[in-house]
Amino acid sequence: MSLLLTKFLQILLFLMGFLPLRVISWAAACIGASKVLNHSSAFLITTANLRLVFPGLEKKAIKELAISSIKETLKTVFEMGFVWSFLPRKDLSKYVSAQGFEKIKKSLDYNKGLILFAPHLSNIEIILNYMGRQVPCMALYTPSKNKHIDKVMLSARTRMGVTMVEPNLSGIKSILENLNKGGVVIIASDQVPKLEGGMLSNFFLIPALTMTLVSKLKMKSKAPCHSIFCTRVPNGKGFKVRFSEEIAGMDLDLQSSVDRMNEELEKCIMNSPEQYSWEYKRYKHSSIEGIY
Repeated sequence: MSLLLTKFLQILLFLMGFLPLRVISWAAACIGASKVLNHSSAFLITTANLRLVFPGLEKKAIKELAISSIKETLKTVFEMGFVWSFLPRKDLSKYVSAQGFEKIKKSLDYNKGLILFAPHLSNIEIILNYMGRQVPCMALYTPSKNKHIDKVMLSARTRMGVTMVEPNLSGIKSILENLNKGGVVIIASDQVPKLEGGMLSNFFLIPALTMTLVSKLKMKSKAPCHSIFCTRVPNGKGFKVRFSEEIAGMDLDLQSSVDRMNEELEKCIMNSPEQYSWEYKRYKHSSIEGIY
C-alpha cells in the first residue's frame, strides 16, 4: 500500500507538471478570491502577522494584502508538480532568471565554503532547482509528517542535484564537513525553530524566536554568508532568483549575528511582501500574548 500511494503521488505530480504557470496563476487567483478562505486559519494567522508587521496600514489594506498572500501560497501548492516533476527535466533558463550569481562565485573563490540563507518567499523549490544545476550543494530540510510525501519530496530534490540533510546532530555534522570542503549549504532560516535551537531577535521590529544555526555555522566555519530569494514574475512568466552581496557583521557574537540575519531576511521579503508565507505563527514565542 505504501508503494502504491507513493507511486500515485508521483503520477499526480507528473500530471500536474503539465499545468502552465499562467493557468496556475489564474486558478490560484480564483480560489484565493473565495470568501470561504477569509475564515480559514491560514487567512486569520496571515492577517494577525500583517497587523503586527505593518501597523500603519489600514484595515482594508491589510485584508487586501492578506488575500494576495493567500493567493501566492495557493500558487506554491499548485506548482508542486511543476517544480518537482516538470522543471528538473527542462531547460531552466526558459522559466528562471538569476541576478547576482557572480557575487557568490566570488565568495566561493575563498575556498571556505558558502552559506546561503533564504526566506519562504514565492516558491523556495525554485532556489533548489537553480542552485542544484550550478554547484554541488546541500540543503537543510525538516521531513514531512506524511511519509509518502516525504519520499516524493526527497526523490524530487535529489533529481534537482541537491543533497538533503535533517536538522539533527548527523545532519549538522554533514553540513560542517561540506563547508570545510568548500561546499555550498542552503538554509531556509525564517521559520520558528525549537526552543533549544533559537533565540529572540527582532523580526520587523517585533521579538520572535529565531534560528541560530546559520550564525553558529558561520562562526564555526568562517564561511561567507549571502541571502538568496525567489520571486514570481507576474502573469505566470516564470521566476527570478536573486543573490545578495556577502553579508558583513555575522561573525561578532551570536545575538548580533542573528539580528543581522533577520535584517537581511526583511530586505528580501520587502521586495515582494505579498509573496511571503505569512501563514506561519512566526510570533508564537513572542513576548506579545494572544496574537493568534
